[in-house]
Amino acid sequence: MAHCIECFTSNKANPFSDTFALEGLDLILNNIVAACDDPEAIDAKLAMQIGSFYGGVAITASGTTAVHALSYPLGGKYHIAHGVSNAILLVPVMKFNEPEIRPLLAKAYDRCMKGNAATEEAKSKAVIDKLDEIVKHLDIPKSLKEFGVPESDLESLVASGMEVTRLLVNNRRKVTPDDARKIYLEIM
Repeated sequence: MAHCIECFTSNKANPFSDTFALEGLDLILNNIVAACDDPEAIDAKLAMQIGSFYGGVAITASGTTAVHALSYPLGGKYHIAHGVSNAILLVPVMKFNEPEIRPLLAKAYDRCMKGNAATEEAKSKAVIDKLDEIVKHLDIPKSLKEFGVPESDLESLVASGMEVTRLLVNNRRKVTPDDARKIYLEIM
């Protein structure tokens, strides 16, 4: 899910990556809950497998953004699983990016969600809310405290996250050390 939405909103997004990112996001958003909740939901699990593959294809063409950049220090130092650290950071980073990616999130809404949101702002909010709903439903921890990450490590996290420039340059909204600090504080 993170791969798809990040690749779609990446500075390096292009028609090829968008095709795979949007199709993958559609498959994941509309099947992840059933795939995780119902052991017999074979069609939903197949859709997740294909959606995951499409996210991988999108990465090769556009790359991920600040979600991944800021998650790497969490895996490296605290051994938090890559998918979990990305899920924890997904909504805070998307909210931070929202002013710059609003039209893209609205396009993702039109492609992947069924609803009655009418404005670009409402559509953008609906996508972020859906991501948040999924993360909560899957019982992904919302706080780094559950992994023993002390607030005293904040500056170390910021410094490490800011070193992942190969991904931060893909983020449509520039991330400063102060921005990274605020994002990390949201999940501490």
